[in-house]
Amino acid sequence: MVLLAQISGFLGSGKTSSIIRMATEAQKKGLKTAVIVNEIGDVDVDGEFVKSSGLKAKRILGGCICCSLGADLVSTIKIVVEEFNPDVIFVEPTGVALPSQVKRFFVQASYLVPGLEFSPTVALVDGVRFRSLLAEFKDFLTKQARDAEILALTKIDRIDKKFDLPLIISALSEMRPGTRVIGVSSVTGEGVPELLGAILGGRIALESEANSAQDDSVAASGVGNADFYGILRSGRDLDDKAIRAFVSEVIEAMGRKCVEKTGRILGHIKAFGESEGKGFKASMVDLATGVEFSGDLPKSWKELKLSLFMALEGFGSEEMRSYLKETIREMCKKYGLSVEDLHHQHHD
Repeated sequence: MVLLAQISGFLGSGKTSSIIRMATEAQKKGLKTAVIVNEIGDVDVDGEFVKSSGLKAKRILGGCICCSLGADLVSTIKIVVEEFNPDVIFVEPTGVALPSQVKRFFVQASYLVPGLEFSPTVALVDGVRFRSLLAEFKDFLTKQARDAEILALTKIDRIDKKFDLPLIISALSEMRPGTRVIGVSSVTGEGVPELLGAILGGRIALESEANSAQDDSVAASGVGNADFYGILRSGRDLDDKAIRAFVSEVIEAMGRKCVEKTGRILGHIKAFGESEGKGFKASMVDLATGVEFSGDLPKSWKELKLSLFMALEGFGSEEMRSYLKETIREMCKKYGLSVEDLHHQHHD
């Protein structure tokens, strides 16, 4: 038997870090795990970070598995089962996916892969940005929440547990009455065993909905996206501070441009870098918090493979791509780096 666990949630809610925590915990229990990561764009950030964490992963790029790439999800599930023989497959849709539509493709996969079981669907909710997201994306967040059997409130290590936490839990209970709400932190590990236990201990029955319409979740979200994939090279040895500075400046420049256009950041800007066998992730959801790094940054480097992806509401994709290209060029000039654009080349 293979358990399929969908871990959904809006952009920047902490899906990847939560999955890494849970998959690692599941392995400690003797379970074999694998991860399927979906990105709207053509560049893989989260899948590479998952692999650098020592987990088996497959990626699906260039659209959303709840609509345009549903058939790819079905075939990828079959490949993962045959290649990795896992006990549990964690599926991470894009941040704009509708969980109910992903479930439909789970059912289709069960026709091809005997022995598939389905865990309760988890929808992650960003506790730090809950109020701002609710103000701007209430209908979309409510759709995601109502499609889930478990709501996981993330980043609780940064929430006032006396005042804010009870209010957010109350609001979530109104969005999805009767649904279990679990607070988690991928930083401290708080709540992760409870969430994993709920996933491993529960089973749901899924039925195919004949002739049911599928919403284009990317279009419905109003989110634009842009990405970069390339190799940065330096003629001299640079340290980890240089990586932090370069990546932070690029991400923050895109964030400021978004604020200039829309007055706020609603979405996610993230990057994965790899050099000297070390991989790291950088992520930002608002300028106040800034860029957060996780993983291993090389202490010395001359060549850095960098994947960068952003999905932002109210920022057109074409304009975003143009500004990102210009920003990369300016920052490379500032830091004395050459850049090889690999965006249109295949990469694993």
